[in-house]
Amino acid sequence: MKIRQIEIFRSVMAGGSTIAAANALGLSQSAVSRQLTQLEEELGFELFERSKGRLLPRPEAFALMDEVGELTSLVARLKRYTEDLRAGTIGQRFLKVAVPHSFIATLMPEVIETYLAQRHDASVELIGGHYDAIEQMVLARVADIGFVSLPPRNKGFDAREIVHSESVCIMPAGHPLAERPNLTPRDLSGHHLIMLGRQRPARLAFERQLRRAGVFPIVRIEVHSVEATCGLVARGLGVAVVPELIAGLYRHLPIAQRPFSPCIHGAYGIVTLKGAPMSRSAEAFIDILKARLEAQAST
Repeated sequence: MKIRQIEIFRSVMAGGSTIAAANALGLSQSAVSRQLTQLEEELGFELFERSKGRLLPRPEAFALMDEVGELTSLVARLKRYTEDLRAGTIGQRFLKVAVPHSFIATLMPEVIETYLAQRHDASVELIGGHYDAIEQMVLARVADIGFVSLPPRNKGFDAREIVHSESVCIMPAGHPLAERPNLTPRDLSGHHLIMLGRQRPARLAFERQLRRAGVFPIVRIEVHSVEATCGLVARGLGVAVVPELIAGLYRHLPIAQRPFSPCIHGAYGIVTLKGAPMSRSAEAFIDILKARLEAQAST
């Protein structure tokens, strides 16, 4: 699978035809059709149904579209970064930080304010994403440091734990589960669950606990950020089990949280490329972030 093929696939999905994609990319229609056919051959299944000259996306095309969004944005950022390198605008004091979406408007403004107050000649690029995307950003050098759940999936990192989190069950304010001081998997039987982070260790551990307790979850919503989970719970759309560390950032929402055991979460920290020296700027930023997370955990 080539980057060009993915760009063509996205353009066809956006424009609805090979003609629209060809116009958007500055290619011939035959070149677009050829690359699209090659992509389908490599994948081993058709992405579109051909009907009277029209391309009708199959369910597999929509599923693939959900996944390639992060990749194409990563490529775009990488292109911008190489342009900055060529122009000489990237220096040691420019720090690129990747964090979960949940941190962007909550923790990070204070962290960055403190960092810039201490280092008047510094500048920061803040990038949001889910944990897998953050790992890919660090691997591709789009980000210098990334905050992820530990251990990281990829082995090519040096990882530093900076905070630990218990698990909590969150539910709408006034929900019957809020009457209990502590919750276990068995307590979730019969309730609509919002599931978080498919294929992540915490999600797999949670599903194992539910099976052991004989609970068959009613799952109508799956998301990939705690921020989105809290918003959905606040609307009364279900209950969820999330890290206490991040749930605490959304106490202003009409949700309640109760301790959940056994714990399915754990260590969180910073990943950098294995063997790559860390700049003093990055060290200073991590110290500030760690202090802010510790303060958050103690409230």
